[in-house]
Amino acid sequence: MKSCTILLSIWLLSSAAVAQDKPNFSGTWALDTVKSDFGELPVPDTQTNVIDHKDSNIKLTQTIRGQAVPGGEASSERHYTSDGKENSNKVGEQDVKSTCKWDGKQLVIGTKLETPYGTAEIKDSWELTDGGKQMVVTRNFKGPQGERNQRLLFNKQQ
Repeated sequence: MKSCTILLSIWLLSSAAVAQDKPNFSGTWALDTVKSDFGELPVPDTQTNVIDHKDSNIKLTQTIRGQAVPGGEASSERHYTSDGKENSNKVGEQDVKSTCKWDGKQLVIGTKLETPYGTAEIKDSWELTDGGKQMVVTRNFKGPQGERNQRLLFNKQQ
């Protein structure tokens, strides 16, 4: 009985340590357009991501402003679960399907959407750096018009 208690305690402690390895992305994040690499894609004037991350549920509210978006401003709200199950969201008038899962300490979101030119795939990898003060989003676009990459740096707002 004593050895079972010890094993259970070790398992619970190791489970808690594993759970702590997963970062929490909650916060208001402002895009640093100077330190980001947009590749060949247009640069917005501003972008703010508000993330509410509770357990496996993630809500992203995103606002982009500038000439990079039609009408000068675009806002969207997306919901993900980090269990790898497919999530449906609407971005503008577009229905998109995404899956979200952990790869170590990175949160990887894969999205597929239909465009007038064919299917496009977007893979975002989120990672916290600088003690949680910065978030780096590495993005890969694949579609009928080729492949493009971005590295976006967001600063956490106080």
